[in-house]
Amino acid sequence: MQGARRRHYIREGDWVDSLYKAYLTVIVTVVALFYLSAAFGNASASASTVHDLDVQGPVFLGLAVAVLVALGLRSGAHGGPLALAAPDVTYLLLAPIPRALVFRSAALRQLRGVVLLPTIAGGVAGNIAAGHLDGSRVAWIVAGAAFGALAALLAWGCALVASSRRWTVRRANAIGAALVAWAAIDIALATDTSPTAQVGRVALAPLSWSWLALVGIALPFAIVGLGLAWIGGTSLEPLRHRAQLVRELRYAATLQDLRSIIVLHRELAQELPRSRPWWHVGRGLRAGACRRRDWQGYARWPFARIARVVVLAGIAGVALVGAWRANDAFLIVAGLAMFLAGVDGAEGLAQEHDHPDRAEQIPIPWGQLVLDHVVAPACALAIVAVIGLTVFSAVIGSVDALVVSLIAVFPMAIAAAVGAATSVVAGAPSPTLYLDFPFPEFGMIWLIMRQLIPPAIALTAMVPIAFAHDALDHHQSVSGAAISATLLPIGVIAVTMRWLSSRRHVA
Repeated sequence: MQGARRRHYIREGDWVDSLYKAYLTVIVTVVALFYLSAAFGNASASASTVHDLDVQGPVFLGLAVAVLVALGLRSGAHGGPLALAAPDVTYLLLAPIPRALVFRSAALRQLRGVVLLPTIAGGVAGNIAAGHLDGSRVAWIVAGAAFGALAALLAWGCALVASSRRWTVRRANAIGAALVAWAAIDIALATDTSPTAQVGRVALAPLSWSWLALVGIALPFAIVGLGLAWIGGTSLEPLRHRAQLVRELRYAATLQDLRSIIVLHRELAQELPRSRPWWHVGRGLRAGACRRRDWQGYARWPFARIARVVVLAGIAGVALVGAWRANDAFLIVAGLAMFLAGVDGAEGLAQEHDHPDRAEQIPIPWGQLVLDHVVAPACALAIVAVIGLTVFSAVIGSVDALVVSLIAVFPMAIAAAVGAATSVVAGAPSPTLYLDFPFPEFGMIWLIMRQLIPPAIALTAMVPIAFAHDALDHHQSVSGAAISATLLPIGVIAVTMRWLSSRRHVA
């Protein structure tokens, strides 16, 4: 049946579409290889930086791999990583044939997509590293691509093992937390004993080769082999539920409906609100109904969402360190991390947007309702910004970094909250969008702009840090440069809030 369906798909498919997809992949890869390398510059790293990277690089990369493995284990405990079509679950897996045949075939088809993007991203990162470190550019690209592929294989293989052995969520979380803690202890003690650190050695092989890197190469393949060998034990009930959710998720992604994607992703991860809140929001809180409801929602956040926001805060802090020490291009990563945290923080407004009939029954204009739902996320994101800036200040360890952090904390929080609110209020694009433009290409450009504008709002809050770093390089006043640069995010926030307040209906 699978062979007949595949032959039918090939016969009915248009080779032009396949060629166009390959063309886009090649173009994006080439652009990333050349332009990102130019954006990060070609200045050679100092001897101390190279030494620190040689000693500490594998363990920090190992921590990142450990986090990916923990996420993979959690996904496997929830029924992932496979997402078969509903007819496959109903007919093929209930047929009188070994289930491992069906599962293994689906896993091998999924493996191509699992490895492709991480390999490309790793190759791009290796090309960027080659501009700053000694060694052949080809060697760095190969090492980066290999690291991306191995990290993806390890996380995917762990998900297969957790799913095939039917591990509980608690057991998967415990094993993932132990691996993350092991990698963190390596960083604290300046050791490299964790298995994920050996995978990190592969990325830095052109800088310093170690035979332990062979462990990092063999480990992902061994885990994937175990997952494929045990794959017949995967439970069918989670797969049936997952098949329905993945189908809806792909449809929402086609429509670029970010809100539906977030909701479906939380259902896939079984990210349910707590039955007992972390704290109780008393009636004595002097806040409006919208703000009180937002805080009540935060009190019922599951631990997984809190951990995700804290990790995003840490990513923002590490990216700010990279921007301060290396290149301003890292500010894009920090801005995106704050925006993603803001999307989680704007849950109250998103729920209001999901029920337009209820909002129409409230004697408050929709624009005012939106602004009321921005206050609590801005306060919550101030905590996120403090975490990220604390990491930034602690690593840099200078008074200038502390002063810049104090100046940037509130613009970062408010810009992220306003950017997330803009994404929610804008909603999904109209299905007839292409009819509003004389050429379809203009419609595509507008779709891209609609997705880029909300994170760009959050990104404007990183401008003071860039100006402060430039002032430090030119021996000028760091605080003065940072304060003057806050005019840009303040202006963008004011204009955006004016646009939000003028909304008269739910989009």
